[in-house]
Amino acid sequence: MRDLIWAGLRRSPGQAVAGLLAGVLAALALVGGLSLFQGMARMLERDLEQLGADMVLALPEHRPLVEQWLATGTTDPIPATIDVAEWQRGIDNALILGLIGVEAVDLSAGGRGVPAGERASVLVMRLEFWDSAMMARAALADVLPEADAVVGEQATRHVLTDLQPLVRHLGRAAAVAALGSALVSGLLASIRVGQRRAELGMLRAMGATRGYLVALTLGETAALALGGSLIGGLLAAGALWLIPATGEALRHLGIAVVLSLVVLAAAAITLLSSAASLPPALQAAWLDPLEAVRRHR
Repeated sequence: MRDLIWAGLRRSPGQAVAGLLAGVLAALALVGGLSLFQGMARMLERDLEQLGADMVLALPEHRPLVEQWLATGTTDPIPATIDVAEWQRGIDNALILGLIGVEAVDLSAGGRGVPAGERASVLVMRLEFWDSAMMARAALADVLPEADAVVGEQATRHVLTDLQPLVRHLGRAAAVAALGSALVSGLLASIRVGQRRAELGMLRAMGATRGYLVALTLGETAALALGGSLIGGLLAAGALWLIPATGEALRHLGIAVVLSLVVLAAAAITLLSSAASLPPALQAAWLDPLEAVRRHR
């Protein structure tokens, strides 16, 4: 059967190219959307793990520098003007049940910061997993109105906002491309069956089973969809890996995960294309051998 599949594809190079292109375009959008979505989620997760802080207290005028520190791990100098003892009393009065600990950090020299003494640039708060940083911030607003509470997740998440429109567009494009690829595959399969009625009739007359003819038609479609989607998936992954804005998100996933997404996308596109080609394949299997040969001899 393999030889028949490749022979059929070689006899219709135009249709083969069209089928490959449909798979390439679908995989470009699908792999792009999946990898960026997964990469952004993993990027946020790791940033929060490395941050080790659920909330940072600072003076309102220092908020941009605090967000820079949370997002990148380093910052320009922030003056150490916070009275640690006074702010600690305020935190204690807030009665935050899930509070694990408070760390005073001196960022007056910039960079990553050092442990602070009586004066600090920021206070780093860590909470239990079940506690809400937003609830803690509301409680602190009553006892420390002069403090600006920067929620760690919000600060790290805002770094990814530039990629969100791209992910949304790629998601829509992936859905359209996958559907378009399936429709193109079904149309090409229908054309192939129409052009090869005599050949299929001869195979049926020579003893080929209906299942064999279905497998032959679906095999041609699957070969084109699989080849095109693998090429498109690898192109998408390579391009996104090399672009600075998207490469960071993909590097948080790792090569193995990105390649697994390529394989997953290729499998999905191949299954969709094969499903769309099933009606023409069934039509080929139920041809009347004598009628097919008489009409196309």
